[in-house]
Amino acid sequence: MVGELAERTPNTLGNIFAQFRAFIPSNPVRAAADMQMIPLVVFSVFLGVAAITVKTKKSDAIKPFEQLLESFLQVVIELTKIVLRLTPYGVLALTSYWLSNTGLAAVAQLGLFVLAVVIACLLQIGLVYGGLLTFSAKINPLRFFKAASPAMLLAFSSRSSLGSLTMTINTMTDRLKVNSRVANFVGPLGAVMNMDACGGIFPAMVAVFAANAFGIELVLSQYVLIVVVSIFASLGSAAVPMGATAFTIITLTTVGLPVEAVGLVAGVDFLVDMFRTMTNVTGDLTTSVVVANSLGEFDRDAFNTQDIKAATAKAI
Repeated sequence: MVGELAERTPNTLGNIFAQFRAFIPSNPVRAAADMQMIPLVVFSVFLGVAAITVKTKKSDAIKPFEQLLESFLQVVIELTKIVLRLTPYGVLALTSYWLSNTGLAAVAQLGLFVLAVVIACLLQIGLVYGGLLTFSAKINPLRFFKAASPAMLLAFSSRSSLGSLTMTINTMTDRLKVNSRVANFVGPLGAVMNMDACGGIFPAMVAVFAANAFGIELVLSQYVLIVVVSIFASLGSAAVPMGATAFTIITLTTVGLPVEAVGLVAGVDFLVDMFRTMTNVTGDLTTSVVVANSLGEFDRDAFNTQDIKAATAKAI
């Protein structure tokens, strides 16, 4: 790549299994200082389990700890607001530096990045979700996408899985003919634990983009690690606009790539975020049909005989 940024050397990973063992932190404070996010997440999980155990045994003993966490949460929220107010200036400076080193080639690279994410999301919807609907639920994917279009379009425009949750559940029950018990369970759970695009596709794409932008050659073990971390990230990401940023940083730090890449793609994040959110919500809708079908809670006859155009006009 002509005029690329100064080459960066990735962290030495060594054996892939040794990297997995490193996910268990021996010193959480050192892990935080070294920006090792996965060990911090693992430590937080163990800490939460221990706190719940103590609360079940001695509810009064855990109250000071809960108050400390609540106070810390308020401080972090305020700190986050300060960072968000300063973020545009940082993104402008980082992007300007990148453009000054790469020229107009940087614009083409960002365009290819956006195109790659969009294509990946569409493939996820068409091949993965469509395949599940065809072979598992035994329904026509095209008819499903037509019925699910109101929730998909709202997710696309709002860029928030939680913001479109009400429409998602209504679409499950009214248009996909899924039992309300399944819809009310799958909808909220999927809004926080089914982030195929935000936690899976996007961090992996940014990792490859970062390697190219900073002149880093990825090895096979790093590609494997990107896939594994992205899968775990897809199980829990903030269901709000730009909620994928946190897990993207985790993926980059785990693989040993510079986190500055997040700033490079922040300028086009609003574009890919629309497709990411639509993909996530489509996955929730697909899951509701697959689960309902396996439990006998899917009204196949009503789904196949409904007038989708009339239902859409009535909803509008």
